[in-house]
Amino acid sequence: MSTTALACDPPVCPISAAGGKSQHKLINQSGARLAFKVKCSNNSNYMVKPVFGFCEVGGQVKFEITRSKGAPKGDKLVILFAEAADDATDPAAPFTPEHPPPPSPAKSS
Repeated sequence: MSTTALACDPPVCPISAAGGKSQHKLINQSGARLAFKVKCSNNSNYMVKPVFGFCEVGGQVKFEITRSKGAPKGDKLVILFAEAADDATDPAAPFTPEHPPPPSPAKSS
């Protein structure tokens, strides 16, 4: 299992260009409630349910990735996450322009 705040199990999506479905779960390994968003580089062939959600401290959320038949490409799925208040009701809110992500840490040379 990952040592990050939010882990995905399984960590890869083994769907071929012929299409299919893959079941996954997000696991909150942090000490805070997390909101998540699943982004995809190919929304023409992929559908994710749910796209947004909350994952409670120590909790798990199941999600499904469906790929329709199509030409093989270097598709990417990315899971973004942010801390969410206990009383938050909109999991998409942290990912809007009004709530920009924190700056990336500077790299040391």
